Amino acid sequence: MLRIFSFFPIFLIGILSGNAQFRISDNNDLFWSPVIMQNRFSEKWFLHTEFQWRRTDHVQSPQQNLLRLGITWQAKPQHRFQAGYAWILTYPYGDFPLAENGTFVERRVYQQWHFVHESGAKRAVFSSRLRTEQRWLEVLDTNSRFVRWNYLNRIRLMQRMQWPLNIHKNLYLALSDEIFIGFGKNIGLNVFDQNRLFGLLGMNLNKSVQLEMGVLNQILQQGKAVNGKSVFQYNTGPVLGCNIKL
Repeated sequence: MLRIFSFFPIFLIGILSGNAQFRISDNNDLFWSPVIMQNRFSEKWFLHTEFQWRRTDHVQSPQQNLLRLGITWQAKPQHRFQAGYAWILTYPYGDFPLAENGTFVERRVYQQWHFVHESGAKRAVFSSRLRTEQRWLEVLDTNSRFVRWNYLNRIRLMQRMQWPLNIHKNLYLALSDEIFIGFGKNIGLNVFDQNRLFGLLGMNLNKSVQLEMGVLNQILQQGKAVNGKSVFQYNTGPVLGCNIKL
């Protein structure tokens, strides 16, 4: 797993090191606030519910709203499998908005494998998540009227490391990176879809509730070209989230 983790930053640098003259850069500030809940209803089965409130323009304007619902099976203490459904609303934002014809809906089903390993006397936690997604994106005409659904496939690999802080038993630091790769017949320019890097400070309020705050750095490539150039978003901003386990 650590070999895979070290490979992806190199892979990403290779993808993004193309000639800048064929690229348009769009820089945006973001604020993301996820609330994630895991509700155990048997020894090995969980209900996953999630809401993500995403803003831009110094929190003044909406970027995205995301709802996710899934069922998790804990096959072994270190291995979890999950499948579910997500509903996403994307608003126009930035100089070259993805939602160029107006706010659009995405419907998504997904499957994932999540591996968690705790190691060392300091109880550092390493986790890896592999997710596949089948996506239906709403296509609108220039009058913001529905035209059709565009079907896309995507695969995501997330790696995360978490370390406890000696200054307080309930505090920890976390670093995670997730790369998104598109595939299939309808894919546009964005075989490399995006990469998300998080640096987080977390607190265990009790056995059930965690708060996390930190910084997000996102690189996102759009599927279409503008004047023959690829559009890359470079997005940064704060993150404030809550994880709840019942």
